[in-house]
Amino acid sequence: MKSVGGLMPKKISSKNLKEYLLVYVDESEEFLEAMKYACELAKTESLGIILLYIIQDENFRHWKGVENIMREEQKSEAKEVLEKYKIFIKDNYKINVKSYIKTGEKLEVLLNTLNGKRPKIKNLVLGLAMDKIENNKVISSLTGILRKKLTLPIIIVPGKIE
Repeated sequence: MKSVGGLMPKKISSKNLKEYLLVYVDESEEFLEAMKYACELAKTESLGIILLYIIQDENFRHWKGVENIMREEQKSEAKEVLEKYKIFIKDNYKINVKSYIKTGEKLEVLLNTLNGKRPKIKNLVLGLAMDKIENNKVISSLTGILRKKLTLPIIIVPGKIE
């Protein structure tokens, strides 16, 4: 790096990033396209990536032992999935990536995460299924009846980018 007037330009460290792109993880083909797009954008804009895995709240209250076992299995699976994608992102894009596992109703958890104060999320990135409309329930809800609850832009990535 060249110094300007004797001063070295400050290198931006990925550990000091203040803004992130949030990618909702569901392991669909559309998710993979959305994640790759988010990584390219994050690299260009010097942003970080947050991978959010939501474990749908199941109702097994009357069978407490079963509920605990299922919840632990779901958490274990979520950790494996997130670790796989964190390694992929770090190896291929060299950007800062965080991951969260949350439990609850998908849209409620997503909105609470988006509207929270920390970490600062710049955009939500979602993958759009081109052939299966039932895979677009989150997008339909966020762009329909829940749009008034959004406080930031959504980036919708088509499932098959050429």
